[in-house]
Amino acid sequence: METQHPEYHHQSSIKSDGSRPKIRIADVHGKFTNLKHLIFPILLTIFLGLPWVRFGGERLVLLWVERREFTLFGFAFNAQDIYLIFFLLTGIAFSLFFITALVGRVWCGWACPQTVFLEGVFRKIERWIEGSRSEQIKLEKGPWNTNRSVKFFIKHFAFIVVCLAMSITLTLYFIPGTYYLDLWREPFSHPLLMFWIFFLAGLFYFDFAWFREQVCLILCPYGRFQSALTDDDSLIIGYDKIRGEPRGKSKAQGAGDCIDCGKCIAVCPTGIDIRAGGLQLECIGCANCIDACDEIMTKMERPVGLIRYDSLNGLEGKKRRILRPRVYLYVVLLLIGATVAFLTFRERTSFEANVIRLAGPPFVLDQENIRNQFEIHLVNKENKAHAFTIEIQSAPNLKVILPIQEIELPARADRHIPWMVTFPAQDFKESFEMRVQIKDKTNDQNLERKVQFLGPQ
Repeated sequence: METQHPEYHHQSSIKSDGSRPKIRIADVHGKFTNLKHLIFPILLTIFLGLPWVRFGGERLVLLWVERREFTLFGFAFNAQDIYLIFFLLTGIAFSLFFITALVGRVWCGWACPQTVFLEGVFRKIERWIEGSRSEQIKLEKGPWNTNRSVKFFIKHFAFIVVCLAMSITLTLYFIPGTYYLDLWREPFSHPLLMFWIFFLAGLFYFDFAWFREQVCLILCPYGRFQSALTDDDSLIIGYDKIRGEPRGKSKAQGAGDCIDCGKCIAVCPTGIDIRAGGLQLECIGCANCIDACDEIMTKMERPVGLIRYDSLNGLEGKKRRILRPRVYLYVVLLLIGATVAFLTFRERTSFEANVIRLAGPPFVLDQENIRNQFEIHLVNKENKAHAFTIEIQSAPNLKVILPIQEIELPARADRHIPWMVTFPAQDFKESFEMRVQIKDKTNDQNLERKVQFLGPQ
């Protein structure tokens, strides 16, 4: 690891010649590490277990893109509900803005799947097989003997198994479980699914076996956004220069509390020196350096908190403001978005109905009557059968031929219902409006669709 002057900072995972050494993280213990040991397994269980959970006989989460059917926590959606994604995405965005303004990159260090899987699974496998950081470095610099080769094979075999499990779990969010039963009986029954399983597994393996922290440093734009989302009062992880500088040995006269042991660098998953100060784009807020520094300070019988969660103002000895204009702005935007989303979801119906004019001429004129032909496309969005009634309302003398006035649709089913209307040609003056009333008797919901009766002008 390269040494860094406290006043200058660069990505220590990239050397001056452009090469990239593999970051090996030292073991760390402390309150934040213990908290992550509780949180990470919960998040992993949610990710790996959610596709298997059923509620009321249906999958709790199923985004079946092939059939354009989506189930989210008991609510059923279809392609006609795609506009609701807008509210989901904007809600996530504004929530992220609000959280970042208050507590910085807490998402990155505590809940992001990249961090959870890398720190909670892959680096643990690495430690179990190859040992501590010093043992890993010694193994890496040593010759390719039997010991190194066996450990290399076991580690990467374990990585591949985990990546396949992740890939299968991720695809399960988008397909029913019966697809995997088909694959078990006939391995090539779903070639597209096989492609995605191995493609995603290969992508995960590339990421977690080699690319690792570069996802956060290069690919993820969030670290760049945070400079615009935070200010001097946002909570970040920082080094107290006032207390820590000048660095020196424990008994050096005039030295600060920092003994320059380098432990904070050795435990950093992105390989930075937190003591460089300021808002570092590569810091993911994982708190490893806090636990490492607190452990050293405790051994030196000095107060903990030399590296801590604080704002830039707090680290400079100034007062930190929690409530400030940008926080109020994000709260107002969140409330507006939540209100609009609530009203939109409340107006959503459990079924969809569209009135379509049949292909061909817009009307047919026979000896005495004008005829218009239509069909109703009725879609049941729910995961249970629903009963519907259909009624056509319009002008007097209009004759409606509707062969099906009551219908029951099974779960997720749809039906095209043809119908026609005739009107005396001698009474027709101009086009007029007809109203089609569709009622869902199961949920007591109504939809009204309007369509024009056309004839010769």
